Amino acid sequence: MNPIFILCAFAHLGVVHGYWHLAWEDQFDGANLADRWDFDTGCSGFGNNELQCYTNNRRENANQQGGILTITARKEWWGDGVHGDKQFTSTRMKTKANWLHGKFEIRARLPKGKHLWPAIWMMPARSEYGDWPRSGEIDIMEYRGQLPNQDQGTLHFGQAWNNKGQVGSGERNFPVDFSQDFHTFGLDWSPWQIQWILDGAVFHTETLQKNFWPGLYTKNGQPFDKNFYLIINLAVGGSFFGNEPFDPKEADSWAKNTLEVDWVKKWEWR
Repeated sequence: MNPIFILCAFAHLGVVHGYWHLAWEDQFDGANLADRWDFDTGCSGFGNNELQCYTNNRRENANQQGGILTITARKEWWGDGVHGDKQFTSTRMKTKANWLHGKFEIRARLPKGKHLWPAIWMMPARSEYGDWPRSGEIDIMEYRGQLPNQDQGTLHFGQAWNNKGQVGSGERNFPVDFSQDFHTFGLDWSPWQIQWILDGAVFHTETLQKNFWPGLYTKNGQPFDKNFYLIINLAVGGSFFGNEPFDPKEADSWAKNTLEVDWVKKWEWR
């Protein structure tokens, strides 16, 4: 049979769809991080009562070596001249680029220790639906350092910080210690759904074919129909841990106070 005829037949049946094209990546090969990333700085607590100050592209907190980005939470006093000084420093960095839809993959090894809070997440490039959480938030990976086999992904949306909604995987246990080895944390974001992926396997799916907050949003999928940028950070303490008391002496017994990132890749479907 003519191979062109076979290909056309499969295309008609919907078998031939396209392929993933690598649209953006950072291999952390030693280039200036500021070429591709911006840095959030300061000691404000960032709306979560976080206990660290974020520094600006400081090697002690964000260092590249051997193709690995290492973000370190350090026990040291720091201040920004505006808020009260804090006993920890760390890094929160965000891509200069932003995207609508695609697949995002981040290969990372996570920290281990009480009240360490690494996150890989996304925020809107422009708050077209209003301030947080109206314009949405996409959490690819969040993790509590004292629970090294748990991961979770979440979508945030709604009217206001005290009147909001969220959906996602919830706390999910995996048969690994995320601080021991590198794993690939992924997100596949299409116009119809968002899927959370670990090491190539989908572990949760949320449909976007619904109205997330009738009366605020007018179409299905809003606010997840606009461009978002990617954020990587390592926080200390904060609201993610509920009302658990925190003693800075805990840092002395952290098993691993670093978030290591091998690479970040963004793919688009063609």
